[in-house]
Amino acid sequence: MNEGTMSTYLGMKGIPNLAESLMVSRDLYLAEYTEAPIHFASISTPEAVDLIKKAKAKGLRVTCDVAAHQLVFTDEDIVGFDSNYKVSPPLRTKADAKALIKGIKDGVIDAVVSQHTPQEIEYKNVEFHIAKNGIIGLQTVLPLLVRAGLNEEQIVNSLAVRPRQILGLAIPQIKEGATANLVLFDLAKSWNFDEKTNRSKSKNSPLFGQTLKGAVELVINNNQIIKND
Repeated sequence: MNEGTMSTYLGMKGIPNLAESLMVSRDLYLAEYTEAPIHFASISTPEAVDLIKKAKAKGLRVTCDVAAHQLVFTDEDIVGFDSNYKVSPPLRTKADAKALIKGIKDGVIDAVVSQHTPQEIEYKNVEFHIAKNGIIGLQTVLPLLVRAGLNEEQIVNSLAVRPRQILGLAIPQIKEGATANLVLFDLAKSWNFDEKTNRSKSKNSPLFGQTLKGAVELVINNNQIIKND
């Protein structure tokens, strides 16, 4: 739970933004001292975005990513104590989510991850404070980015191009004679996320049972063609 108005209102112990920014600041100092590249996974605060932005401006080899659900869900969603909203780092405020989206659009945040974390029902169907962290996200990362207001180019860069660049992998080319490695998606298509369409063995997602906008139609990779029927 994020420390703030909602944690006070709900009477829950909260984790402040300071907990994240202190660690990011420390690690940036260490990376600068050792002249080492560094990647921050699943940042969640505007303070972290600002620290990384300044580090990049200084020439440090720093990259970072954010979980898709951090761009859409906030601590206000926890008012019903739904443990499917319990993640690590915790969901922050609306202002924090807006800062993360801006960080993507400004190029400070390099990539978006699904942070796909399946949990068995007995670890989620319990009181919020003892529930396990995690949301399944492989199928819903695209709809979440659509809901966050990202365009096609920003989505492709965040999910495909920049992650490969960070890892030093070649960018697949769509041209005659090249090995096909691509995803065809439709940002306007709606679909129901339910028992029938869920591809995971788990269903710990606050989006379960909802109609989502943004669908993957086709994946071609490793000489396989997978259609979303």
